[in-house]
Amino acid sequence: MTDSKKKRISLVLGSGGARGLAHIGVIRVLESEGWQISTIAGSSIGALIGGFYAAGKLDDYAEWVLDLTELNVLRYLDIAWGGAGMLKGEMLMQTLKKFVGNHRIEDLPIPLTIVATDVLRRKEVWLSQGDLFDAIRASIAVPTVFTPHLVGGRPLLDGGILNPVPIAPTLQDPTEAIFAVSLAGVAKKLGGGNRHGNDAKPIEKPRHRYRKRIDEFIDQLQERLGFGDDGEDAGPQLSLSDTALLSL
Repeated sequence: MTDSKKKRISLVLGSGGARGLAHIGVIRVLESEGWQISTIAGSSIGALIGGFYAAGKLDDYAEWVLDLTELNVLRYLDIAWGGAGMLKGEMLMQTLKKFVGNHRIEDLPIPLTIVATDVLRRKEVWLSQGDLFDAIRASIAVPTVFTPHLVGGRPLLDGGILNPVPIAPTLQDPTEAIFAVSLAGVAKKLGGGNRHGNDAKPIEKPRHRYRKRIDEFIDQLQERLGFGDDGEDAGPQLSLSDTALLSL
């Protein structure tokens, strides 16, 4: 099928940690089926995969990942002593940079929007201009794992915190369809309970619990970065597993 006959689509790649490697398979299937990926939006690992694809270097990234060993992984874990995250991410990003060099997002052959989270304003940020790896570094900054990354003077974190599947940036794209890839899996059905509801107790909706936990985490992070009121109680502490849950 020639490029003129291919159907143009917008591709949305969601967050999901190591599961994000599934994005590579999705892209290859779409291409084999004759779809032309004309625009991309991504959060977290979706931003990384989308960035490599837009720069034409996805195959290099996939080959590098397949060759990784446990020892190789340990070499990339540069510890951030006393910071807002365990890892700086500098060694990892330097390694990734060598595959594609220095690129500005607006100069990529495929329009790309990378989504990150603004720590101070508690809002998602759409990055469609500026340094590609600055944007990727910000969007993969998993809370308490990687340190926040400054972009335009703003400390930014993992885009998956507030928008794990960023469809909104693609809604105005001049394409024929939007393909959105979520790595969250299928929700389990809630079981048990009294059928007649005699002993039923109010259950907090998952969305509300999720939002509350995000707010609590950002409160704590602002305190650690010096943006909060030191005189106030920092609130309940989140474990690494808690914050990993927020970003995946």
